[in-house]
Amino acid sequence: MIASIMDDFNAKRSLEELTKLTEPLREENAALRQENATLRQERVELAEQLTAAQAAQAQAEAELSTLTDAAQVLQDDREALQHKNSELQAAVDRLSDMLWGRRSEKRIYRDQPTLFDLQPTPDELSAREQEIVAAEDLLSDAAKKKLLEELLRRRKARQKNRLKERGREDFPEHLERRQVDLDLDEEDKQDLDLLDVKVFERLRFERPHMYVEVVNRYIYVRRGEPDAGVFAAPPPLGILPGVKYDFSVIAAALSMKLNFHQPTYRQQDIFAQAGYFPSRSTLNDLFNYSAIVIEPLFNEAWRLLLQQNILLGDDTRVRLLTRGALEDEEIEKLKHRRGAASRERPPPGSVSSYVWLYTGLDGAAPYDIFHWSLTHENCWIDSHLERFHGIFVGDAAGPNARLEQRSGGRIIHAACNSHARREFLAAEKTHPREAAKALAFYKLLYDVETRSQLMKGVDLLEVRRKEAIPIWNAFIDWMESDALQAILPKSPLGKAITYMQNHGVALRRYLYDARLPIDNNVSERTLRHQAVGRKNWIFIGAPQAGPRAAVLYTILASAKGHHVEPWACLKDLLLRLHADDPKLDEMLPDRWIATHPQAKLDYRLAEIRRKAAAAKQCRSKRRAKKCK
Repeated sequence: MIASIMDDFNAKRSLEELTKLTEPLREENAALRQENATLRQERVELAEQLTAAQAAQAQAEAELSTLTDAAQVLQDDREALQHKNSELQAAVDRLSDMLWGRRSEKRIYRDQPTLFDLQPTPDELSAREQEIVAAEDLLSDAAKKKLLEELLRRRKARQKNRLKERGREDFPEHLERRQVDLDLDEEDKQDLDLLDVKVFERLRFERPHMYVEVVNRYIYVRRGEPDAGVFAAPPPLGILPGVKYDFSVIAAALSMKLNFHQPTYRQQDIFAQAGYFPSRSTLNDLFNYSAIVIEPLFNEAWRLLLQQNILLGDDTRVRLLTRGALEDEEIEKLKHRRGAASRERPPPGSVSSYVWLYTGLDGAAPYDIFHWSLTHENCWIDSHLERFHGIFVGDAAGPNARLEQRSGGRIIHAACNSHARREFLAAEKTHPREAAKALAFYKLLYDVETRSQLMKGVDLLEVRRKEAIPIWNAFIDWMESDALQAILPKSPLGKAITYMQNHGVALRRYLYDARLPIDNNVSERTLRHQAVGRKNWIFIGAPQAGPRAAVLYTILASAKGHHVEPWACLKDLLLRLHADDPKLDEMLPDRWIATHPQAKLDYRLAEIRRKAAAAKQCRSKRRAKKCK
């Protein structure tokens, strides 16, 4: 019992001693915790200060970079001004010597002073130095950045103004000049003397205008013989008796329609700007009457073109409205014809018709003849070319491919290599490597034609024999190689190879005839004008309008091909075709422009020459780079 009590006493004593020993440790621990919290707070504050310092440093670095760039700009301006100043000083010295120096001694006494000493005095130098110092002090304050930005802005503005002045051109002399005086009020210039008059020109544009021509036609009878008949000047010519529109108005409407691709409702808006709003039926009637008047000239151009040995041709689709224009049986027949289910099938209420273009090469008949047809069948092209004997250059579409057979050898078909190249171009996605190889062959063939484009006859044939024929043979060997035997015939590349194999004779025919081009791109570029117009006027309203549009497009395209201004040409042709005995051979575009040189579009010719020169220079640089 006593032992138990002693053990309890000793335990309590030990606990008290331990409590006394741990009390300082607890206090020290609490102090350390408080210190730790203080350190954490200081760390947060230091981190914030560090972030602020980094931001300030970044801002300072940005400002320093801006100032450095501005200083570099100022240094460049200073060097440029120094260089310019030295040039001006030398020019002034030279001119001063020529004006005031002794003629016989100006080359001996170089240091002879002149009347005008342009060197600054010491006082002026000190003043300038003070200005420079003041400017440097200004750059050191807070407004430095804004000042430098303003200097940069002004410099860019000066450069922009210089570019504008360099590109400025004088207006042609034939334009009307109207003088405008900009002067002060009489009260403001009472005490002023006129120093100079600054004259400059600027171009102004006014709305197109038209006027009504009031014609007074005087009728006479013989004096004393009232029954002898009447005498009067002939009435002004018109497209039809009773039509109140001059040929200038009709030519304007035709030019808007055919040259600028304006549909009828847009023509109404243009005429309305001039003060008169014609009806659509009136404009359509003028269109139809003009085609009837111009048709003899169309027939003459077509007759001369068929006498040539070589024709280039192509065709394109155009919508024909069928509502009220065709019988139901005709519409159903056209809808179910071959090719009607293609992606180019027109929407309901219309069918596809076709515009054909036949182009003559430079020669006796350099004309572009348009035809229109409802279908794309052989009978149409046969009817167009039934009087033609020679070579036809065009794509290998169905009617063209069968042209030799259907004509009994009367017409030889030379296929267009540009169409064959497009077949390989369509295979780039599925067979990029093989398509690139084929396109490389065609590039070599076209390079030969580009280098020899000014050659003719024997010289051109010799170049083709030495350069083009080996390339063509290598092209054929590649297509017949074992590497291409596994190509599926229905794949894009397989179709391209099949196209080349089926029409190989017609495609390489140009290699053996110096008169033939490698493709028919000339006619395609001409036909593009009609395609652009189709996107604006969209459709043909009736089957009768197709042939009439072809007649008018023929005259317009032929005129544009000879760089003739369409309005002037159409106006004169409509007037001359109403003569009793019109001389059609003198009215064809290539002959008409010879007697009307003022109607030639010189700016278009200059633009074409510039582009041709630039393209030639680019090709030369490319060849030189390739040779290196």
